[in-house]
Amino acid sequence: MAYCSDFDALLADSGVPAIFLPDREGLLRFDAEWTRGAWGRLGASPEPAPAWVLLRDRDTGFVLLVYTTAVGLLREHPRMDTRHFADRAQAERAREAFGVPPICRESW
Repeated sequence: MAYCSDFDALLADSGVPAIFLPDREGLLRFDAEWTRGAWGRLGASPEPAPAWVLLRDRDTGFVLLVYTTAVGLLREHPRMDTRHFADRAQAERAREAFGVPPICRESW
């Protein structure tokens, strides 16, 4: 996988469970706010289990792609529907099916 920096790669490979958002070039960048929020909702340390996740905003229908090193961090979200994928290619194909911009009006 391609990361924004060596720090992001090291964190993904050997750090605490975290969430990474792709930047404009598709490189993965650790996101402290998303990670902190997920840890707070979970209330416990999740088991390492990497996954690609599509999140559908329930208000707007916008579909966002993220990577997590622990799927438990994004098993549920208070404002978004979630779908989990084993690899990035599957997740990107699923997201592309919603068009540009990726909008899904129906709940999952």
